[in-house]
Amino acid sequence: MIRSVLLALVVVLALTSCSADEPERPTTLPDVTLAGFDGGEAVDLGELRGPALVNLWASWCGPCREEMPLLEEFHQTYGDEVAVLGIDYQDQQTAKAAQLVADSGVTYPLVADPAGAINGKGAFPNLRGLPFWALVDAEGTVTHLKAGEVDSVDEIVTMAQEHLGVSL
Repeated sequence: MIRSVLLALVVVLALTSCSADEPERPTTLPDVTLAGFDGGEAVDLGELRGPALVNLWASWCGPCREEMPLLEEFHQTYGDEVAVLGIDYQDQQTAKAAQLVADSGVTYPLVADPAGAINGKGAFPNLRGLPFWALVDAEGTVTHLKAGEVDSVDEIVTMAQEHLGVSL
């Protein structure tokens, strides 16, 4: 009996450690063109070059509402050095999204992905929550992914400096 349990344990451990055959995740944004938000200009994410911060948000996301003014402040201060792109992700409440943008004073470029076309594509994982961040360098390589909100402009600056090699 003990021998059978040990054999089963060895087989399970051997099978679970065989992850080396899994394909590596791409390091670029997906080749997906997203429509401009509220009539804005469309963006082909696959062509995006940085340094850039890409922030996924939605009108129903409480933490997104709190960090949008911080991202706008970052954009106003550092937008000439680090581009900002917001993606209204899987948000069917377009009027509420437009109101959030107006209330937040957002002026950085925005696109919309109401159907979640980017989910699990390119460097994006299967997204399970918002906000979500992707940092893109000058070659178009995603250098960092972050799930969850930021609490200050200083945190955004630190993230950009550490992962995009910029001095702000």
